[in-house]
Parts: sequence; structure tokens; C-alpha cells
Amino acid sequence: MAESKAGSCFTSRDCRLKEATYIDKEGRKWLVHLPNDAPNSDANTGIPIGPPSLDDLELPETYAIALHNQLFLRKIWTSKHIKHRRADVIDAIKSAYKVDAEKIYAHYLKWEGAL
Repeated sequence: MAESKAGSCFTSRDCRLKEATYIDKEGRKWLVHLPNDAPNSDANTGIPIGPPSLDDLELPETYAIALHNQLFLRKIWTSKHIKHRRADVIDAIKSAYKVDAEKIYAHYLKWEGAL
């Protein structure tokens, strides 16, 4: 189920576009442009601002979605953001994989308890 959130008006003299967010059916968070008079519930039909799809990286879907959402949370929308905020990108990658580190830790604890 897509979830939308009101956003700010896109910079323009007469404010014809606004920003809105939504969550797609896979769980990815998106920032989009919408006509100013469109309801935020139409965010899934808006013009994507970012982050871009990471499908070309051929990551397992779980990681791709987690990384996409970490980039979203850090407002890393463009290559310019990547270029100037490498530390944030590295933190996004670390955070996307942190979940599995916790699963691995729990697995080790379970295995050690069985010895």
C-alpha cells in the first residue's frame, strides 16, 4: 500500500509543482514532484526526484530496498549529493547491511548456546 506525505512547494515563481513522498508496494520511499493542485495521494504518479532505482546494481532485493531507503532518509537524491557527501553514502551502505549483522550475531549466539 502506498503511503504519501505532504511536501513543500518546488521552487518556482508561481509554485506550480510541490514535493510529496510515498512508499511503493515493495517498501521503497520516494520523493516526487506533483502539480500543486494534485492531492498528495497521487504521489505514486509524480515525477521522481529520488533516490533513483538501484536495480542496475543487481543487489538482492532486500538490500536494494534497505539501501534505497537509507539514501532517502539522508536526502541523497542526485549524483551531486553523492559527490559531495560520500561519508553519508558510506553510512547509508553500512546501515542497509546492519540488519543482517544483527541476524548474524543472533545466529552465533544461538549456535554457541547449542554447544
